[in-house]
Amino acid sequence: MNKPFLESLAEHILSKYQGEGNRLCVVMPNRRAGLFLKQYLSPVGDKPIWAPAIFSVEDFVAHISGLTIPDPLVQMSALYKAHCEINGTKALPFDDFIGWSKGLIRDFEETDQYLIDPASLYGHLSETRALSLWNLNERPLTEFEQNYLQFFRSLPEYYRIYREILTGQNLAYHGLACRLVAENPTEYLLTPEWNHIIFAGFNAITPAQLKIFHYLIASGKSEIHWDADAYYINNPDQEAGRFLRKHLKDQGLGKNHNVSDYFGTVARNIKIAGIPRQVGQTMLAGSLISELIATSGPETLTKTAIVLADESMLIPLLNAIPPEAGQFNVTMGYPLMQSPVFTLFDGIIEMHINASSVRSADFNSFYHRNLIQVLQHSHMHFLAAYQHIGEVLNFIRGMNLSYIGLNDLSSISSSNLFMDVVRLVMQKTSTVAELIHLLQDLISLMKAAINNENASNNQSQSAETEILFNLAVILNRLETISADADLIGSHRTLRNLFREAAMSMPVAFYGEPLKGIQVMGMLETRTLDFENIILLSANEDKLPSGKSYNSFIPFDIRREFGMPTHQDQQAVYAYHFYRLMQRSSNIWLIYNSEADDLGGGEKSRFISQILHELAAYSSLNTLTQISPAMESQVNHRDGIKIEKDQIVLNKLLVLAEKGLSPTTVNQYLNCPMRFYFSSVLGLGETTEVEETIDFRTLGTVVHEVLERFYENYLRSFPAKEDYHNFMKIIPEAVSKAMQKNYPGGDTKNGRNLLIVKVAETWIKRFLQQESEQEYNPSAGDHIIAVERRLEDSIIINTSWNGNLKVNLKGSADRIDRVNGLTRIIDYKTGKVENRELRIKSADELFETSAIHKEKAFQLMCYLLLVNKEEKNGSHSGLTQAGIISFRSLKQGFRPLEITDQDSSTALAEFEAGLIRLFEEICDPEIPFTQTDRKEDCYFCPFKGICSKTEEKQDW
Repeated sequence: MNKPFLESLAEHILSKYQGEGNRLCVVMPNRRAGLFLKQYLSPVGDKPIWAPAIFSVEDFVAHISGLTIPDPLVQMSALYKAHCEINGTKALPFDDFIGWSKGLIRDFEETDQYLIDPASLYGHLSETRALSLWNLNERPLTEFEQNYLQFFRSLPEYYRIYREILTGQNLAYHGLACRLVAENPTEYLLTPEWNHIIFAGFNAITPAQLKIFHYLIASGKSEIHWDADAYYINNPDQEAGRFLRKHLKDQGLGKNHNVSDYFGTVARNIKIAGIPRQVGQTMLAGSLISELIATSGPETLTKTAIVLADESMLIPLLNAIPPEAGQFNVTMGYPLMQSPVFTLFDGIIEMHINASSVRSADFNSFYHRNLIQVLQHSHMHFLAAYQHIGEVLNFIRGMNLSYIGLNDLSSISSSNLFMDVVRLVMQKTSTVAELIHLLQDLISLMKAAINNENASNNQSQSAETEILFNLAVILNRLETISADADLIGSHRTLRNLFREAAMSMPVAFYGEPLKGIQVMGMLETRTLDFENIILLSANEDKLPSGKSYNSFIPFDIRREFGMPTHQDQQAVYAYHFYRLMQRSSNIWLIYNSEADDLGGGEKSRFISQILHELAAYSSLNTLTQISPAMESQVNHRDGIKIEKDQIVLNKLLVLAEKGLSPTTVNQYLNCPMRFYFSSVLGLGETTEVEETIDFRTLGTVVHEVLERFYENYLRSFPAKEDYHNFMKIIPEAVSKAMQKNYPGGDTKNGRNLLIVKVAETWIKRFLQQESEQEYNPSAGDHIIAVERRLEDSIIINTSWNGNLKVNLKGSADRIDRVNGLTRIIDYKTGKVENRELRIKSADELFETSAIHKEKAFQLMCYLLLVNKEEKNGSHSGLTQAGIISFRSLKQGFRPLEITDQDSSTALAEFEAGLIRLFEEICDPEIPFTQTDRKEDCYFCPFKGICSKTEEKQDW
């Protein structure tokens, strides 16, 4: 690799300032550069030396000014005080103020960085806004328009008071600190602390910073070192050299400037690849690392960097780095809001926000979804075993509690530690201070638990601890702000501030500078050089980033006053991109090729530039566009198959004895894999708390109420007055059934009340219709049974167990005899179409292409089971099976229709079909497979396991 910029700088320092390290200061764009410079200084000399003072430019200005740079929360608090002082009783609530304050804080930062007169800038802005509201018909301004203009007229006052509040506490944002030093150099820069100051690696320098540099260089105490290449400096159209071309002509910054020509004299191999999605890019990065190790040995990783243009790719990337890579160092700020720990704390705050809306003086409860979300969070396993968490979750779901208080959980005997955690997060927090203390206590518990959990994984432990530390800093700051100014008046305001702070406070991970792969963002690459570069998310709108600018100052005024625009921002990104490549030998530029809903999938224009320009600049630059072939780890097209080993066969024996219902058999016909998960393995759907009564509960309630009525009239039929008398107590009967099947649920309000009324109406209409039927008990009409359990067995032959008895079972809602006909009736509260009750022959029910035949299959099972009872003497005569649908009561009893067969032939064919089907289920040579009909998967509870709906990814 060509000599890195910082290594050359280290050699210069040791050559020119030998023995003066303690009187030397080096200022660079960021802190990370300082860590690398120290590494380069160490081995260059033959004997120990005094290391120079090394600062980032922000730290340098803060140091020489003696001012403290406050965090964003303190700045927001100070600006809100200015807002209240200006607006008095008309001041906005802090919650409403938060949203637009960030833009104004940024504008004030740039106002000072660019040494702009605030009165002139904001006066001009105010006049522009007034002109935008001017109209020829002299219509008076609305109150909103007047307030709008008054706000812009007040901006100079906002600036003045905001500045006074901060400086009065010896605080200053970076732009203000730069301005104070730049405008008062004799006060701040005449310091004997250092004899020499070196500025190195800068590109876009603000006017305030430039004025400081000019003063120190003119004093003879300072020098500046640029990192520039002729490729983008000598081309006036190349945006990467936009700032450096101007600086190199500035006599006030010195005359001895070396411009390299690495792009014209050094060979480099650049490969460009479009890969769909984040996971595809990170998988390719992982395979490239493995390839580097195989071809160049593990030592090459110390000269390798993975650069993320999109910081959200950090976690997927870390999961894709191969184990043989060993140590890696994340040298970038990870967005705190994207960390799982943050989502846990944010969920707890949300839980307390919703609790406060239903809280009374003697009752403290939490919405079940909020509490379950917190208890199920991945980081709760640090605090409790999964079975203890499951015990609480099962209790909540089993009791169907929409709102849960601590008293509701008093009967649970989970571990003391976990119940301590539950009691902690469910504390009553009447004030913001109480909620902050709750979160601080949780951090202490998590730190101790994580340290125990990760005792053998120092890297993981360090990351988790660093995130918790940042959360603790935020909470401590929020506590101070709340106590100082009483700004945080509600849990909701706390939540908003907590999120704002997390967005503006990335978690900084600093590893060993020269050990292992370096993982970093684009800004962290400043002044650093690597032989191997893997750049991910090299897409337009990521590299460079989009044009969004959170500011009150429009583009034309920015340009007029010399403030930065999106064009300047993109020129900065261009410099980072080209500077990163100039000393590298092997470069992979990987972009997401998949378009999203808004387009996307477009490679960065920087890639298009180098494809057209860089190879033409020098034949030493080899550019190749590649299409990597990567196999998905799971071939969804081939599907999943479960072979029937002895363990599975043993489970089938148990299932045969237990019995198969029509629903279970239908499940196999629709999808053998779902049958395997549900019936063989016994996996069930997760029971959720029913906030709204679902249709299964509604159906159960209707069935139970009708059973309660008809069980009193076996061997007969109710008289008309019996129907009418029961109709009077339907609300009471429905209420009792609801209490049994919907415990803890609210049936007195909202949608649930409507559903209860639906149940009452359905039952009343059904009984009214039944009372009008001409049943004749004296002629033998009677009810035979209600909720009758039907069961019989079928003998099949197996290769591994000989003859096997398989029990078939079901439950008929009602069996009666009317006009000499035995009717097997199944009540349905859902919609039933006529085609679902019509088949040509029994064999049709076993065809895999048959759809909408589950109800017909169920009725055939009932017919078969009752027919077997008739052979045993339980019934006699003709038998029909059919449905009464509460959605279409006027159609009455709707029997199963078999158009091409008589009843006896159909039953014989159906039984033969069941034998074949059961033998297939028990055949060890036929595995359980997935359905071919994707539409059957949409509502399947196991689709997350088998991934049938996931399309195969061809990378």
